[in-house]
Amino acid sequence: MLGNRIDNARLQSDFYRDLYHKILRWLVGSICIMFMLMLAILYFIFFQPPQKYYANTIDGLIMPMPSARVS
Repeated sequence: MLGNRIDNARLQSDFYRDLYHKILRWLVGSICIMFMLMLAILYFIFFQPPQKYYANTIDGLIMPMPSARVS
C-alpha cells in the first residue's frame, strides 16, 4: 500500500517537473524573441534612411530639394 503511494507521488512530481521545464523553455524562447524584436525596432529607429524631398514647378517638372534637417 505504501509503495503505491510513493509511486503515485513520484509520477506526479515527474509530471510537474517535466511541465515546469517545458514552460521554462517556452519562456526563455519568448524572451529571446522579444529581445530580437526590440533590437530590430532600435535599429529601425537609429538607422533611418534620409528623407528625400521633392518639389514640382508650374510646368510639372520634379526637382529634388535639400533636406530640412536641423543639426
